[in-house]
Amino acid sequence: MTNFLNQFYNDEHTREAVKAFFLEQLDKLALEKVYSGEETTGIKDAKETIERAFIELKELYGKDIKINSVNQAR
Repeated sequence: MTNFLNQFYNDEHTREAVKAFFLEQLDKLALEKVYSGEETTGIKDAKETIERAFIELKELYGKDIKINSVNQAR
């Protein structure tokens, strides 16, 4: 699964499309619930969970750009 998640994260177009799709579906659900007078407090938690999942993907599979620090005083 790790390899698949790494491939998914590094495919920027797919990753952003999936994230946008999830958030759009959540927006649609929120709107439906608002118009029908249903409880919507879980929507905020769901959005935070989706956003945290993508942050976690970045932390796990994002490429670290390491800068070699050179002491110029030497």
